[in-house]
Amino acid sequence: MRLITTLFFIMTLELSSQSPKFSFSRTAIEVVSDVSQSVIKVYKGTFKNSQEINNRKSIIGNINRQGNRFTFSPLLPFQVETNYTVVFNNMYYEFSIPLESNYKILSVKNLYPNSSELPSNLLKWYVEFSKPVNPTNIYDHIFLIDNKTQKKVDRALLPLETPLLSNDGKLLTIWVEPGRQKRDLGPNKRLGKVLEIGESYTLKIDGNLKDAKGIPMKSDFRFTFKVSEADRTQPNINNWKFDLPKANTKNALIIHLNDILDYGSLTHNLTVFDNDNKHIEGVFTIDSNNKKVMFSPINQWKSKTYILKCNKLIEDVAGNNLERLFDRDVQKENLAPTLERSFSIN
Repeated sequence: MRLITTLFFIMTLELSSQSPKFSFSRTAIEVVSDVSQSVIKVYKGTFKNSQEINNRKSIIGNINRQGNRFTFSPLLPFQVETNYTVVFNNMYYEFSIPLESNYKILSVKNLYPNSSELPSNLLKWYVEFSKPVNPTNIYDHIFLIDNKTQKKVDRALLPLETPLLSNDGKLLTIWVEPGRQKRDLGPNKRLGKVLEIGESYTLKIDGNLKDAKGIPMKSDFRFTFKVSEADRTQPNINNWKFDLPKANTKNALIIHLNDILDYGSLTHNLTVFDNDNKHIEGVFTIDSNNKKVMFSPINQWKSKTYILKCNKLIEDVAGNNLERLFDRDVQKENLAPTLERSFSIN
């Protein structure tokens, strides 16, 4: 006797008085049966007979028996909204664990940079997700599309073996193939640069990319931009403009950048001190897409002079940092960069 029935999360089904009872959760399958000896096997997918599961590997798990109750515990929890087939006593049963009605689906919260025009020597993007993402094969879901041909650009993005994710799993770094973006390297000579000036491209993240619980985004994310001339100018903090707060307030210091700088390199690379070299505690808010950084102090500003100190590794979206150009003449001597700006609060 071979039967197939769809069963749902935390539901129990009894097919007939001779058939076993099944109950399911993400972490276990329980079977109540009077069969003296039997084995539970679980397969990912929907199958109706032994021919269909021939040569397929069953899910790894542990089987425990207490009286007439058999329990199968998978090594990893069952994925939500995925079909599985249980084989028990030569009978086949399909089940699927539904998604909670109030579950918040993964989405892209922000992208840096997201300007409508980006330089042809763009080096990387940062994708901020609404929740932690699953790092497994993550780059298989991210593409650069040539809008003229509507085809994927080969070797455009660097598929790292270990994805560059923040500690909380929400911020992903995507590198545009550096070997193609930097002149005179082998990939650049053989394949040319990734982005052609004047052309239009779309960064696509497909809806199959999953969150840390294995639930996909379901809808694609697309960002379309046009390519401008290469940026081969170093950023210079002397060109930044400050909106100064008043003394005896906790209002934010607003720093207007003269360029769209690299989001990641700005993070944790700015500090504020007073003229006695005392570190001023506070929070930096990076809004690189709008060419702006804000510093909110924990304590009130005093009427005195302060110093903004910058790490030399702060760079623009083409990889040019405060110390040197990304794509440079290595024989040319670099000038010492400006790494500090003073400002007075009144």
